[in-house]
This record gives sequence, structure tokens and C-alpha cells, in this order.
Amino acid sequence: MPKAKPRKSKSAHSDGDQLELINQSGRNLAVQSVAAGEEFGIPHRKLSHRLWNALVGVSLLPFVWIFTGAFFNTFSKAAAGATPVPFWMTHDFLMVGLGAAGWLAWLCISFAFWKQPRPIRAYVLGHEMMHMLMARLSGGHIKDCHISRDGGYIVTNRYNFLIALAPYLWPFYSVPVLAAWTFSALWKDVPYFREALLVLLGLTWMLHLTFTLWVLPRGQTDLLGPGRVFSLIIIYLANILLLGATIVMLAQEITWHDYGGHLWASTKDFYEWAGAIFDRLVSFFGEWLRGSAGA
Repeated sequence: MPKAKPRKSKSAHSDGDQLELINQSGRNLAVQSVAAGEEFGIPHRKLSHRLWNALVGVSLLPFVWIFTGAFFNTFSKAAAGATPVPFWMTHDFLMVGLGAAGWLAWLCISFAFWKQPRPIRAYVLGHEMMHMLMARLSGGHIKDCHISRDGGYIVTNRYNFLIALAPYLWPFYSVPVLAAWTFSALWKDVPYFREALLVLLGLTWMLHLTFTLWVLPRGQTDLLGPGRVFSLIIIYLANILLLGATIVMLAQEITWHDYGGHLWASTKDFYEWAGAIFDRLVSFFGEWLRGSAGA
């Protein structure tokens, strides 16, 4: 599969650096900044910069342990404490699962007929809209944008890792669904309104997860600026947090206080495990040094 080439800006702007994010059919994303006519390609970062990003990413691994443990502990408690039926058989969970299953069925059809997920144009739209939204929240200006089935890009005068990774951190099409959920009490008399929102939540969330898993192995250069190790860990943490929040939202017997308790318990488990490993290493090297000195 040919790689997409970075598109160059037509001109440099006097009000600051110009950043261009280009998405080619969800397969490849090129990032470049242009200032005073000079290009600074993200792939040409210094080795020290790449190593620093990787070090920061590795330092976040304890949070992977903590939030993953909290997620599974929360799910386990919801499953064990649900009455009169298990959590995964509750009405709300089944509605979300129905939406997710519907998307997975469509995904299988897409791969069978087109050898790729569809609709790509809708994914590119959501992808670039998340870039634009985060750029605006970061105080940037959108100078140009393009969205099509063949790819898309935005041009903005701001750049940070949140702008680069925004499409992978939050399911764009779930935003209006969750907004409608917030005001669902206003339409509580509408038949099956709650069920429709839950089905849409499952469908849009699964769309987000499957497209994310599909595009990441395809050389997404969105990840080059923040660093691949750092980016992948941040993406994982954001999604595991959102899944944990979904359980709190759907399981009536689970509260935010319960979830916080699981986070604290998972944190203690990690540091107890890390302390035990450290003690073993100290003991091993201590014995090795004593043996070397005796010899």
C-alpha cells in the first residue's frame, strides 16, 4: 500500500507556525509545520527528542496497570453484585451490546465486499473534526481543512499532543449521543428513547474502537510528533478510562466512589508488586556482590 506524501502549504502565515495534519483514507497521516517558508517535518526529529518521548511513555506504564486493574475490578463487582440478573444481562448493557454487535456485523460485511471498513468518509470527517475541536480548545485557529473519502487534513497554527491524538482518545460520534443522554430526562415520555440512545452509544463506540485498531498499524504519523510509545499508552489509557466510566453509568450498583476505591486498591496492588520486585533485585545483587567479594 503506497504511503501518502505530506501536502505542502501554499504559503507561510505571518501570525505564527502553520501546522498541517493530513489523513489519507485513514491509512496514513502526515504532519508538518511551516514557518517563514521553512519546513520542519516531524519525522526528522532529533534522536534525543524521540528517546525522551519514549522515556515519558514508559513512565506511564504504572497507570496502565492501575487503570486496567480498576476497570476489571469494577466490572467484576458489577457482575457479581447485580440483582436480580448479572450485569451483562441487564437491559442497559444488552442495548449497548446490541449496538456494538450491529456495528461488528456491518464491519464483517464491509470487509467481505470492500476489503476495508466503511464508511471511510464518515470516519475521516470525525477524525478531522476531533483535530479541529482540540485545536480550537487549545487556542488555535483553523486556517484550512479538507475532508473526502480519499483523505483529509486541517491547517492550524497550534500543535500539541492532544491535538495530534484527539481522534483516538474520544469517540467523536458518541459525543452527540452522550449529549442527548445528558438531557434525556426532558424526553422521558418518548417511547424507547433511552433504548435508542444506548444502541447508538454501543454502535458509535465500537465504530471508534474498530477504526482506531484498523488505522494505528498502518503507519499513522499522527503518532510521530508525540512519539509512538507515548501515543499508544495515552490512547490506551484514555479508552480504558472511558470504558470504566461507561460501566459506572450503566451499572446502578456501581458509583463513582466505588470506582475511585478500585483505583486506590489497584494503585496499592501495583506498588506492593513493584516493591516486592525491587526487594528481590536488591537481594539478588547483594548476594552476587558478596559472592564476588568472597571469591
